[in-house]
Amino acid sequence: MAGAGRGTGLSDLTATVSTTAIGDGNGSSSVTLQAEPGELGDSNLAVLTEAPAGTAHAERAWLHTPDPLRIAPVIEWLRSIEARPADSAFPSERHQERPANVGWWVKLTPRNIHMLADAWQRRPDSVRWLGNRAMLALVGPGRSLTPRISAKKSGVDLLAVSAEWAAEGLAITDADLARLRTSSMPWVKLSGGWTRRDALDIHDEVSDVLADLGVEPGAGEQQLSVWQLAQARPESLTALERMGADPAAITAVRQLRERVAAFTGLKQCPMPKGFTGELRPYQRQGLDFLAYASSLRMGAILADDMGLGKTVQALAWLLHLRQSTRKPGPALVVCPASVVHNWEREARQFAPGLRVLTLASGAERQQGMQSIKKYDLVITNYALLRRDADQWNTIDLFAVIGDEAQQIKNPSAAVSQVACALRATHRLALTGTPLENRALDLWSIVQFVNPGYLGNQESFSRRFDRADAPAHTRRLLTAKLRPILLRRLKKDVAPELPDRIEERRDCEMTPGQRKLYLAELARARADLMAMAAQGGVKKHKIEILAALTRLRQICCHPQLVGGKASVGSGKFEALFDLLEPLLAEGHKVLLFSQFVKALELVRGEMKRRKIGHHMLTGSTTNRPGVVSAFEQDPDACVFLISLRAGGTGLNLTAASYVVLLDPWWNPAVEAQAIDRTHRIGQDRTVIAYRLLMQGTIEEKIWELQQRKAGLANDILGGEDGFARALDREALDYLFAEE
Repeated sequence: MAGAGRGTGLSDLTATVSTTAIGDGNGSSSVTLQAEPGELGDSNLAVLTEAPAGTAHAERAWLHTPDPLRIAPVIEWLRSIEARPADSAFPSERHQERPANVGWWVKLTPRNIHMLADAWQRRPDSVRWLGNRAMLALVGPGRSLTPRISAKKSGVDLLAVSAEWAAEGLAITDADLARLRTSSMPWVKLSGGWTRRDALDIHDEVSDVLADLGVEPGAGEQQLSVWQLAQARPESLTALERMGADPAAITAVRQLRERVAAFTGLKQCPMPKGFTGELRPYQRQGLDFLAYASSLRMGAILADDMGLGKTVQALAWLLHLRQSTRKPGPALVVCPASVVHNWEREARQFAPGLRVLTLASGAERQQGMQSIKKYDLVITNYALLRRDADQWNTIDLFAVIGDEAQQIKNPSAAVSQVACALRATHRLALTGTPLENRALDLWSIVQFVNPGYLGNQESFSRRFDRADAPAHTRRLLTAKLRPILLRRLKKDVAPELPDRIEERRDCEMTPGQRKLYLAELARARADLMAMAAQGGVKKHKIEILAALTRLRQICCHPQLVGGKASVGSGKFEALFDLLEPLLAEGHKVLLFSQFVKALELVRGEMKRRKIGHHMLTGSTTNRPGVVSAFEQDPDACVFLISLRAGGTGLNLTAASYVVLLDPWWNPAVEAQAIDRTHRIGQDRTVIAYRLLMQGTIEEKIWELQQRKAGLANDILGGEDGFARALDREALDYLFAEE
């Protein structure tokens, strides 16, 4: 073996034996064997010194003969890793000019690199092993991956933090990290040479701590708030303090830690003037959060479960902003067509002082667009927003609220681009399913409320929208969202909820459905007048109920009365707008209808959309088996139940959401259907949605029930009780021209 030295005399030499492991194109990695102190003298460990070629001492090298007994274990070990003596041929033409101090060499390949790891644990302990930086990276203790933290106070409750990896030569690309993750070898060949795989574990461990705080190394200065840090793990802040690069950074982190320890919650926002409702405690906290985000000039996402009152919280937030702004302009709500009228109704109920404009299809919409500045709140749907994009691009808005914001989850969709282009001072997204299929869904919604907050789409997809993304990247994304996203599940706020919540959802007919309905209404009204002329309506109870039923069936779906499937149903569109986010949240749903054929049509659409479902009607033979299958189904699904089959004997506590597809003659029967899931053993609040076709017989029946206590409480219930309670005045109201 050739030892490295300058040959100036034995006293000037270290007792070393050197060998070099030649890499394939990445330079050499030397391993130096050095005797322990006190072992030199009497040539008991001989050293062969050879001056580097071309030096003044090249011809004055000292030559010593190694002690075979002392060197034998080293030689044996070198042979075990398939190393070759210095006079052997080099593995590549690039290394034909062999360095003068090479003793033994071994070519490192994916085949033998893992063997070196095993052999290193069995190396002789009679010598001390030293090496250059490249070699130590292979067999040494590994690099230190602790980042250097720079931190300074930025306001009372903010900390400006930046982080950079401090390890020398740590140039690891995303592609390198991906390769390390997929490799099972102890060493991996990367763009910068061979790297130990356990370096990834250290990298991920430190990255996880920083991610929990929302800190991304190499991303420049980042603002952390007390609100954000209070939701992180306490040990993460402790670790951040230890990473401080200087005393000032350590002090800044320590001071913020003290504020986090004393943090009891966001500043409570006073109830805005003009708000006529009452917020539950968690809804008050939602208002506090939205007000806090707005105070930082940031948009926000309210991602509460369905049924927890996102609309009422948004209205309170809007009134709060208007109250604190000198000259607020119009605010815009964009939502699915199925909830446009719900917004209009709730605005009248909870913020009656707001001047509200609802934009709908037709010529009147263009007139309304010209007078937007006269209103405080404008409501439109996503389809109309896209259609009116050119006009919205010229309007300055005080605020914009995107309801059911999963509608803009596709960043390349035209409606998403139009929504993001709206000119608004304040932005709010409401959705119970901020992430339906992939992380990019969330990026699109965040881009709407805070453009650029999560970087560009390409960068986000590369880091977060990957199946193989490490755990710390998901934690980092969660931490980054804390200042702008608030999500409460129904189970989290259950003590604050009543046992049962009922909500009305208005629907809008398709054009073909409306045309068919108006024609049938005109015919029924003519028949009613003829009946009145032939001795009064009391004698024609059956004919009147038949006419009412036919109108109600058209409201559900024109196919129930022989209409074409191509006509479509606004009720079905609203139904699936409601069901899809509930199922995405993982809930089970009961769906009731009086019309079995309507349930069959729903079932066909569910099969087309690949939605899990079960069905129970009067013709079901294995009733207990069907009920058990729904209760034990591990996935989110829908139970389709006819009124006749579900009227008695059901106890369905697996579901906590109920949808009534069509209104029934007696609301007491509706309540009984809701009680199918609100039974003994149910420990969750039940939320029921009643779908009503706006401006039709359905809405009139419901309003008539609210006004006439005798109808609502009729002990007979059903069609007979409803028909007997109708007088001429009620019939004129029901069959009045639209």
